[in-house]
Amino acid sequence: MLYELNVENIALIRRMRLALEEGMNALTGETGAGKSMVIDAISLLLGARGSDMLIRQGADRAVVEGVFLPPFPAALAEMLGEDAVSDTLILSRELVRGGRSVARLNGRAVTLAQLRAAGRLLVNIHGQREHTLLMEEEEQGRLLDCYGGEDCLFALKRVRDAYQVLHEAKTRVQEYTEQRDQRVRRMDELQQIIGEIEEAAPRPDEMDALREEAHLLAHGEKLYQFAEEAHEALYCSRGAVEQLGVAATALRQVAALDMHCAALADRLNSLYYEAEDVANEIISYRDRVNIDAFRQEEVEARIALLRRLEKKYGDLLVTLAACQKEYASLEEIDESGELFRQQAELAEAEYSALSEQLHERRAAAALALSNEITHELHLLAMPGAEFQVELLPCAPSPAGTEHARFMIRTNPGESMQPVSQIASGGELSRIVLGVKVILAQLDAVPTLIFDEIDTGMSGRALVSVAERVALVSRHAQTILVTHAAVMAAAADRQILIEKHEEDGRTVISAQPLTEEERVADLARMIAGDHAGETTLQQAREMLLQMHDMIKK
Repeated sequence: MLYELNVENIALIRRMRLALEEGMNALTGETGAGKSMVIDAISLLLGARGSDMLIRQGADRAVVEGVFLPPFPAALAEMLGEDAVSDTLILSRELVRGGRSVARLNGRAVTLAQLRAAGRLLVNIHGQREHTLLMEEEEQGRLLDCYGGEDCLFALKRVRDAYQVLHEAKTRVQEYTEQRDQRVRRMDELQQIIGEIEEAAPRPDEMDALREEAHLLAHGEKLYQFAEEAHEALYCSRGAVEQLGVAATALRQVAALDMHCAALADRLNSLYYEAEDVANEIISYRDRVNIDAFRQEEVEARIALLRRLEKKYGDLLVTLAACQKEYASLEEIDESGELFRQQAELAEAEYSALSEQLHERRAAAALALSNEITHELHLLAMPGAEFQVELLPCAPSPAGTEHARFMIRTNPGESMQPVSQIASGGELSRIVLGVKVILAQLDAVPTLIFDEIDTGMSGRALVSVAERVALVSRHAQTILVTHAAVMAAAADRQILIEKHEEDGRTVISAQPLTEEERVADLARMIAGDHAGETTLQQAREMLLQMHDMIKK
C-alpha cells in the first residue's frame, strides 16, 4: 500500500507530507483547494508525462516520492526480484526545468518505462474519465481467468505449455522448409564432389607411386641400355664372370698344393658365385624395365587427373570422407522433415483440445461474472444495466484462441457495447466500481484511487457507491477524492486539502482530521459556510449511520 506521499514544488504545493493508512482514505476540501494536484503528483510518481508547467513558480526542480509497504503483487517481485520488494519500496520522480526527468526505485535510477511498469502494479487510478488498467482487454481476460479460479488457471497453464510446444514444432517445420532449397543445393554439390572423386578412385599414397613409376618410364631406354651393358660385361664371352671362374679354378689348384692359399681360393670362389648371381639379377631387371610409351602416357594422365582434383578439393580421401558424412547428415535431416510435420500436427491437435477445455471453463466463468456484475450495477442505481463478458475468437496465442471483452448495456433496448467506450462519466465510474467490488479480491493492485467518481450522483445512488467503495477497501487500500459528504462519511479516515497563504504565496497543505474536525468538514460539505448546529448534528448522524451500515 501507499504509506506516505511526499511532494515538493508541484504546482501550488511547496512541501507536503501525506500519510495514508489501510482501508478507505477520503481527500476532501473546497473546489479548487488542490485535491486534483495531489492526484497529479501521484500520477507523476507512477510515470505520467511531466513538464515544466508542473514545477512550482520560482523553483528549479520538483520532486515526488512515494513510500510503499508490503504485501506487494507477485508480478512486482518477478519484475524487480524478491530482495527489492521484501520490505519498503520507495519510488521517486524528479523534474528539472528544461524538460529533464529522473526516476528512481529504492534509490537506483531507472527508466521512465520501468517506473511506469512498477507503478501500474502498485496503484490503479480511477478518474471520472480515466482510461484504467481495467478497461484494457488484456487485463479483462486476466481478471476473467482469475475469477474462474484454479480450474481455469490450471487450464490456462496447460494451454500456455501446449502453445510453447506447438510454437517450437512449427519453428522446426518453418526452419526445415526455409532451408530445404539451400539443403538441396548443398546435397547436389556434395553429390558432384563425391561422384567426381569416386570416379577417380584415388588410393592411399597413389601419387607417390605414380611419380616413381613416371620417373622410371621416362628413363626406361637408358635403364635397359645400362643394364644390358652391365650384363654383357659380366656374362659375355671373356666377361668378368668367366674370368673370375678361370681365376677361381687356378687358385683352387694352388690351394691344393699350398694350404696357405685355401682362404684366398674360398674368397675368390665366393666372388665368382656373387658375380654370377648379380649378373642373373641384372638380366632379370633388364627384362623388367618398361619402355612402353602407352603406359607412360597413362601414368602421366593419371598424375594430371589427381593433381587437378587435389588442386580443386585438397586431400581427396579426406574430402571424400567429409563430403560423404555431410551428405548423410543432410539426408537424415531431409528425412526428418516428415517427422517435424507430424510433431507439429500432434502439437496443434493437443493445443486445440486444451484450448477448447479452457474455453468451456471461461464460458462458465463469463456467465457467472456477467450475472454478478449485473447485480452489482443494479445495487449502484443502474437498474436497467446489463453486463456481459464476451469471448471473441482470435489467433492462437499462449492465452488460447479467444480473448475476453467486458460489454455493457446501460439501459433496456440499447445495444451492448465495450465498457471502454462508455460515454457517460457517471456510468463509467459505477461500472468500474461494480467490477472492482466483484474482482477486488482477485486484483493484485494493492492501492486504488477513485478521483471524484461520485460526480453527478445523488440520493440512493450516492449511498450505494459509498457502500461499494467501502467494500472494495476491505481488500485494497482505497484513496477517494470526493465532494460528497456521504462518500467522505464512509471513509475510515479523512484528510482535508486546503489552500492558504504563506510568505505571500498560495500553498496547499494536507491535514488529517480528528473525529470532531470530520463532523465540521462534513457539515461544510452539506451546507457550505452556513452550517449550523442542526447541520453538525446531521453530519454526526451521517458519520455514525455510514459506519454502522458498512460494518454490516
